[in-house]
Amino acid sequence: MTVSRRQKIPFAITALLFSTLACRAATRLIIPDTPTPQPTLTATFAPTLTPFPPPVTPTFEYIASCPLVLDQIVKDSTSSDESPLNGSSIANTNLAYLVEYVVSGDELKNPHLESVPNRLKAEQQNRASHEEIWKYFTRLIPADQRALVNGFSIFTDGKDNILAAVNQSDRDANQWELNVDFADASLKTSLTFTLLHEFGHLLTLNSAQAPVDLAVYKHPDDETLYQREVDACPQYFTGEGCSNPDSYINQFFERFWTDLYAEWQAIDAEKDEDTRLNMIADFYKTYQDQFLTDYAPTSPAEDIAESWAFFILAPKPESNSIANEKILFFYEYPELVQLREQILDKICVEFQ
Repeated sequence: MTVSRRQKIPFAITALLFSTLACRAATRLIIPDTPTPQPTLTATFAPTLTPFPPPVTPTFEYIASCPLVLDQIVKDSTSSDESPLNGSSIANTNLAYLVEYVVSGDELKNPHLESVPNRLKAEQQNRASHEEIWKYFTRLIPADQRALVNGFSIFTDGKDNILAAVNQSDRDANQWELNVDFADASLKTSLTFTLLHEFGHLLTLNSAQAPVDLAVYKHPDDETLYQREVDACPQYFTGEGCSNPDSYINQFFERFWTDLYAEWQAIDAEKDEDTRLNMIADFYKTYQDQFLTDYAPTSPAEDIAESWAFFILAPKPESNSIANEKILFFYEYPELVQLREQILDKICVEFQ
């Protein structure tokens, strides 16, 4: 999930415009022609995160079985009886922020406690579980890749719905904040997939890929200014800025979205959210072979983030569909192939 500063409301998340706000919920549907069958996700709610075992050195036997673990992560994270594009809308959920931390190096500091109902106070005070979620993110993502994260928040909208989000930092336009719903963090496989998805946003939306538009950053509610900046951008406008021509997201957009974008924009302009969600669902059904999940078509930014997670976790596919081409896209960048290997090593150790 990405939350553009333009759309961010203090301590709330809205889904009024998929072009600048998108969500990764705790459950997803995978496209039917995926090689492996997808069972129903049956995550059990847990108010606190069960501590993960400490990392250990992988053994030969475990390395051989790691592909099974990766397959389970994908299954648990992309299978559901209910699609987020059908039924209750994300914007209508009751979302509450519990605590916000400043990230300094790998440490969480200066917790800011929000006003929450009594039923959430115990989790609000459970810093140990917050630390464990954050430490898991630091164990998955190499230090140089997470240096742009300067904030971490715990929120909840109840079980399922939104699992995690990233947003442009309010303290530094070039930094980002990670947000995780404690109610969905207990299933380690789903948390793993979603953290990879959120890192996909950081990888593709950071200021080196799309320089920050300071006018938009400083005036997030000025719709006229925002549209002017969009119109002036010859590449894909991310919501935070105009992407560089050779950026990952612009190259992805140019290859996979130019033929669909006008149709998608017409859907995105729909004011009624329920209608828009239904239109996105129909859009997915029409172009199902082009998307890895039913969530990917909510925006180009979500599409590349979903594709990134599959690039990390799934075997290298055949070039037999546009959806698979989106995974193969990342193999064209040697630095991303190397990063994939680094993250895979960390995942295999975590699940030993």
